Amino acid sequence: MKLFDSLTHVTHDGRWFGEHHCDAALPTLLADMDAAGAYRACLVAIADYVDNAVIIQSARAHPTRFVPIAGLNPRELATTRRVDAVVKRIKAEGFAGIKLHPRLNGYDPLDAKCIAAIDACGEQGLVVLLDTLFRRKGLATRHAPDVIDHLAAACPGTKMLLLHGTGPTMMELYEIVRCNDHLLLDLSYTLMRYRGSTRLDEDMHFLFKSTDQLVTVGSDFPEYTVQAAVARLAQLTQGIEAARLDNITHRNLERLFAGYAVPAA
Repeated sequence: MKLFDSLTHVTHDGRWFGEHHCDAALPTLLADMDAAGAYRACLVAIADYVDNAVIIQSARAHPTRFVPIAGLNPRELATTRRVDAVVKRIKAEGFAGIKLHPRLNGYDPLDAKCIAAIDACGEQGLVVLLDTLFRRKGLATRHAPDVIDHLAAACPGTKMLLLHGTGPTMMELYEIVRCNDHLLLDLSYTLMRYRGSTRLDEDMHFLFKSTDQLVTVGSDFPEYTVQAAVARLAQLTQGIEAARLDNITHRNLERLFAGYAVPAA
């Protein structure tokens, strides 16, 4: 299976969130990609957890393998005007997009600075990778598809890759994505996290067979290996036409990042 992995991470010391339960080293990821048949991947930073510098340096070392995505925490920025400046700097540093992680960074995805960041990315031609698993302890969280519906309407000029597809509410998200040409539904992590749920397996199979131009997949390495994600995808796509599978596994992401190349240092 030819794969453009939608979501991978590496760290400078191979530790993941400060621990050794996963191996997040760059050589480990490259070996895993080679074994799984993944020729390319989004290499993604997470603000306050995975440094932008590690991501861009790794991408420059392997420019044909990685599309670098910067981490950004809008909560740390004083004003919406400051958001514009930071997004412009990220573009100048050579990143193809930004990753927003409201849960880990502790902000409301509908906060004005988050919306400003998404809008600024559209102006700069950057793709937004939005983690859609918003729920966190101690805070009542709005229904994820409704949140994304609001963001899609507020920022129609920004291409967004909706990481993890909101998990169990992926079918509701699907109805939103099919109405908005600037959105893509991603099933990284969700592929593995909910394995064994008959209903969600059937939902994912439905998406793969009926809406192949709107869906992407990935591993969320090092949370899961690329090889494990590919094996899981093979189970869920039995009987899917080869042309549809090609869209899901790599062509949709190639179109999303068409024209992007990692700049030289």
